Amino acid sequence: MFLAMTERRNPALVEAAIDLHRSGAVEPDTYVIDLDAVDHNAAALAAAGGRHGVELWFVAKQYGRNPLVTATVAQHLPLAAAIDHREAGALLGAGARLGNLGHLVQVPARRLPRLLAAGPAYVTVADEQNLAAVAAAASAGGRGRVQPVLLKIRGAAESTFPGQDGGFEVSDVAGVLAFAAELGGVRIAGATGFPCLSFDTAAGRPRPTGTLERVLAAAATLRAAGLDPVLSLPSHTSVSTIPQIAALGGTVGEPGHSLTGTTPEHAVDAGLTERPALVYVSEIAQLGSAPSVFGGGFYSRGRARDLVVATAGGVRRATLRDTPAGSIDYYRRFDWLGDGGGARVGDTAVMAFRTQIFVTRSRVAVVSGIGSGRPRLDGVFDALGGRVA
Repeated sequence: MFLAMTERRNPALVEAAIDLHRSGAVEPDTYVIDLDAVDHNAAALAAAGGRHGVELWFVAKQYGRNPLVTATVAQHLPLAAAIDHREAGALLGAGARLGNLGHLVQVPARRLPRLLAAGPAYVTVADEQNLAAVAAAASAGGRGRVQPVLLKIRGAAESTFPGQDGGFEVSDVAGVLAFAAELGGVRIAGATGFPCLSFDTAAGRPRPTGTLERVLAAAATLRAAGLDPVLSLPSHTSVSTIPQIAALGGTVGEPGHSLTGTTPEHAVDAGLTERPALVYVSEIAQLGSAPSVFGGGFYSRGRARDLVVATAGGVRRATLRDTPAGSIDYYRRFDWLGDGGGARVGDTAVMAFRTQIFVTRSRVAVVSGIGSGRPRLDGVFDALGGRVA
């Protein structure tokens, strides 16, 4: 999905990944992240947010909650949106602060006391029982804390991803305000939903979704009750969409894939500010009747297509085959484009596609100095941010 754009805009990253694999510094099934490009992207996002009055809470799941990447991003964007309670712990451990906790995944009730003690700016709740649990944890021990919360508004069916359903109906909002007032310990501060922006393939750019319409309707109810609501409008937050978020009434965006230049828009527009910062490295596992590379890092919605194979005789190109839903990610079959002669088992394969590293079993290699021509391997980590080398 992103290979051609990465070769065009950051060819040194592809070259560094090949060199690292050939030297044995990284294994197959490793994502290589260009830390300097991430730094550039985070700085650009922070500047755009400042220009348009949109606060940004960054997301870490897609790059594997990597502590070096998180620390780099947090220099420009100090607040993060923790997708789940484990991500919250990883973010805090890397020096980020919590802008939002509990969206997309509600916080387990027994984890609330410790995580609320970390002082998240907001907690997102999807139903009244989760709201009551936050209120109880905030009030426990006589601390008298009042936790600001965002209401997750249930998304429109056509724009809600499987496994991400739930939230308040717009018609529930007035009643939830009254319920929260009776609870104490919480203050309704605003609303959110996912996704509020989504990439329109035909238009070649992100567009508002039906979920956004519901969030804006909920915001109208909050304003009618005298509130000035915080409105977080993910996804697809990037330099190009921050003005759109502001124009739609959003006060917060949640950049994720824009940190590595891997939103769908980055695959088609070479003029975007963010630079490609992530590639996937594997190697030829078998040839013969089933030419394949080793798997482990493929993501079902990643749209992985093209790969380059570095052979002794030069670079060969190939196309990955689609995989059925029932397959296990042991290998990924491919077909040569043109001549595949000279390829051997063990040759380096490089790809670039949309990923969610935290759901893989991959390694993550963080490399600095690529842009200056002096790449340095800063560390190798597992898919959840634990250092392994």
